[in-house]
Amino acid sequence: MSRKTRRNASKIAAKGTQSTTNRFSYTRIGLSGLALGSLAFSSAIFAADAPASSSDDLSEIVVTGIRASLQKSLDIKREAIGVIDAISAEDIGQFPDTNLAAAMQRIPGVTVSRGTSAVGGVPTTFGDATEITVRGFGPQFNETLFDGRPVSTATGNRGFDFSTLGADFVSEVQVLKTPDYGLSGGAIGATVNIIYPKPFDHPGLRLAGNLSGDYSSSASKAAPSAGILFSDTFADDTFGVLADVGYSEQKGQSNHVNIQGWEGFQLAPSQLAGAAAGASTVGSIPSWDIQDYGIYQEHNKEERVDARLALQWHPNDALMLTLDDNYARDSLTQDQYGYSVWFNQGSLTDVTRGSNGTLTSFVQPNTPTDFQGQVNGSVIESNVIGFNAAWDINSNFKGIFDASQAVSKLNPSGQYSSIDADVGYGPSGPGSSCNAGVGAPACNGTSVGIAGVGSNSLPYPTGIGPNGNAALFINNGIIGSHVLPISQPENRDTTNQFKIEGQWSQDKLKAKFGFQYVDDTKNLKEYDDFQNNNWQAYAGYGPASDNSGGVALPQNFFGNSFGTSNFINGFSNNGNLPPAILAYNPYTILNYLQSLGNPQTTNIPGANKTCCTPPFNGIYMTALNNSSVQTIEEKTYAPYLVITDETPIGSMKLHESFGVRFNDTTVYSSGLGALPTALTVQAADHTAFQVTYGPTSVVSNSNNYKYMLPSLDLNLDVTDDVKVRFDASRSLSRPPLNLITPVTNLATSERVGSLVATGGNPGLLPYSSDNLDLGAEWYYARNSYLSADVFLKEVSNFIVGGTTHQTINGVIDPTTGQPAIFAVTTNINGPSAEVRGIELAIQHTFWDTGFGVQANATFVSTNKPYNPYDLSTSGFAVTGLANSANLQAFWEKYGFHIRVMVNHRNEYLDHFGQAQNNSQFGTEPTFVNATTQVDLSASYDITKHFSVYFTGTNLNDAVYSTHGRFSDQLLDVVDYGSSYVLGVRAKL
Repeated sequence: MSRKTRRNASKIAAKGTQSTTNRFSYTRIGLSGLALGSLAFSSAIFAADAPASSSDDLSEIVVTGIRASLQKSLDIKREAIGVIDAISAEDIGQFPDTNLAAAMQRIPGVTVSRGTSAVGGVPTTFGDATEITVRGFGPQFNETLFDGRPVSTATGNRGFDFSTLGADFVSEVQVLKTPDYGLSGGAIGATVNIIYPKPFDHPGLRLAGNLSGDYSSSASKAAPSAGILFSDTFADDTFGVLADVGYSEQKGQSNHVNIQGWEGFQLAPSQLAGAAAGASTVGSIPSWDIQDYGIYQEHNKEERVDARLALQWHPNDALMLTLDDNYARDSLTQDQYGYSVWFNQGSLTDVTRGSNGTLTSFVQPNTPTDFQGQVNGSVIESNVIGFNAAWDINSNFKGIFDASQAVSKLNPSGQYSSIDADVGYGPSGPGSSCNAGVGAPACNGTSVGIAGVGSNSLPYPTGIGPNGNAALFINNGIIGSHVLPISQPENRDTTNQFKIEGQWSQDKLKAKFGFQYVDDTKNLKEYDDFQNNNWQAYAGYGPASDNSGGVALPQNFFGNSFGTSNFINGFSNNGNLPPAILAYNPYTILNYLQSLGNPQTTNIPGANKTCCTPPFNGIYMTALNNSSVQTIEEKTYAPYLVITDETPIGSMKLHESFGVRFNDTTVYSSGLGALPTALTVQAADHTAFQVTYGPTSVVSNSNNYKYMLPSLDLNLDVTDDVKVRFDASRSLSRPPLNLITPVTNLATSERVGSLVATGGNPGLLPYSSDNLDLGAEWYYARNSYLSADVFLKEVSNFIVGGTTHQTINGVIDPTTGQPAIFAVTTNINGPSAEVRGIELAIQHTFWDTGFGVQANATFVSTNKPYNPYDLSTSGFAVTGLANSANLQAFWEKYGFHIRVMVNHRNEYLDHFGQAQNNSQFGTEPTFVNATTQVDLSASYDITKHFSVYFTGTNLNDAVYSTHGRFSDQLLDVVDYGSSYVLGVRAKL
């Protein structure tokens, strides 16, 4: 009997219930589905006995579509001993969503963040699902794997940004809510395992491709996307090749009102509106004010290239060798235009204050006006290469070896992540609308204020325009130069791992034992022009601003603007925003200032010749930010054992799994540190200090921690359709990278009256959680089930920040003549907390009507909720917890596949910290407001080889918004609009 004939004697896989095609079916004996032994559980959709055939080639019935994908995911959930949910491809090259995170949000307990992650301080495209939260535990508490292997991330944190990956050619995404210690060490939230196709998943020739256009309602621009996959097996099906490549482009626009921080302080009675004469000037009223207010419009362009090659050699039925390489490059460019204004607590007058202490309106005399033309961007490049060998040594024993290297880079060619040309009112002269003669008020020193503060309301500026003339807010002919910050982060993360594993089985008893080694090395650094103070080279706005610095700029640079009519959907006060705001290219400003020459050799009035170290030579340069330099290496040695068995209990079956993993981790952390020696008030900006430092030296430290991680999974088949589960485990998540530096860092731009510093703690231990799950599932019909799962997590070693006010190196504050007082924040392992919840899910298909529904809801709570009225600097609360619900309704018949998805998440505490973090009442929180988003996808099978498809995202124009300690403390609100994709797919 030939190899092909033996394979054809195997089962026929049925992948759904809709349409059928005939193909040759080849299924290997033994290791046919095993590309990585650590992933060895079946993902077959249906199994059916095939009629006998006299031909060597048997007909394979392949059914694809929505119901096929749902049934496959259902089977994975049902057959797994632990708590696993999955999203499966509807066909090869046809993942249900264009974004992996968006797909996972339909899983009970999984919610997504949209555009809130940051790379080098640059936000991702708003509206994209970027990161996930599982059962209330955010990105840093979740682990992401490719085909069971750890991956690297260059974002500078532990969270994985799923928007950087193409989804078209993903086979399956598994979300493991209980750990599989044969796979990894687990995570407190979940382990996400992204599974890619391989040649012997579908032996024979397979071709798939797609071509589409992406249109954003906000940007009114279309962008192309395309991808192709080739897979075939050769040499009597002993060798297989799979290759795919994809390109996608997205363009979008977002309208953005931004408050960088609500700073807690003690308000003086004399600052209140209507204060009596002689009112006390001593701060005594707990209050929160806006420090930096801005209105922005952002034009985003994102380009992503994904490529993959997988080679498999299957010389006999006992051996499978797999070599694969996954490459991705994601480039984001953002043109940002805006207006901003800076406030100082002690300068505020005519203050009104809400009952909770939020300042609802105020005025600040002599306030500069700033406009920004900014280009933000990032390039993330990653590559994962791996080799796997799986060998059936005999009928009872298998051996597996796996090795991989994952490398991820941020800005690998030294790209800028941000260049910001900040300008404002300043120069006067003949014909100017603002001539500042002797004793006249400065153009750029007006009484600007804020009003309209409230829940679901946009705060808006008052008193705008030169000398308060709102009609001359723009197009006034008096724009001069101010600051020009440039940032250039460069990160590299390299993860090396190997694993050797044995699998022994006899009847129902199975044992998996092995050893895994993981070495993860992260190198972080940033260059910017704060270090050499080049950003202040032409600061001051120009002569009429009452500052000595800055130059007049050609007014033809400022002929464009954007309007604010109906700026933000669903928020009041849209009509009170300035009607139009300048929009200009920052490189135009940069090139003009550099064309003025070298102020050290040429007399350039307004140039700050003494600002910089080394002296500014006319060309804006970046310098290494020593405080950003960080190298972290984590080496983990992990032996593990997993034993599974099946025991009959009367007519029932009990499936048991016991696992244990021992993690021994050593952390090496180093950075560059230098102590400040002097503070000098900037000549061109009296609100900022220039910091002088002593010599720089390497600071390093090491830490070691060992954890025994046990797990017990029991599930009982009460009947053929009813299953109950009990799961107990211990899991851990490592501390955030930025917290384990051994260096104390000052802010890159220290401000008068708000000196801050942060200190790392390399001795931090991981978060540790003892977990319990109790669930029941009823599979009452094909493609239908009802489930409930109750979970409890007892988490210890939560990391909390504390802020102390202290001197550093005896530095003197020149504005007071006294030792400078810094608010120094550091972190320690501290309290424990309990997180509990329940997940409810239903999936139902309505007979042969083609209609179906999938719905779930998650309810979570904790014994450590946030108390906004606690003004202590060491407040603690569990972040990420929010009730959520998801609904997917679909109809699939006559070649049509239509889905409507509704995703809702309640308000939740996202993290502690705001963009500006100088509160006297500890680290202020950031809450994400409740949101509901409606999406739609539809396709039609023109033939069995061609289909057209359409997707619509955010059809209800939901906005992303956040607030501070109280609901009226708006931080960000972003209206990113809807997006649509129209495309065609082909397959063979």
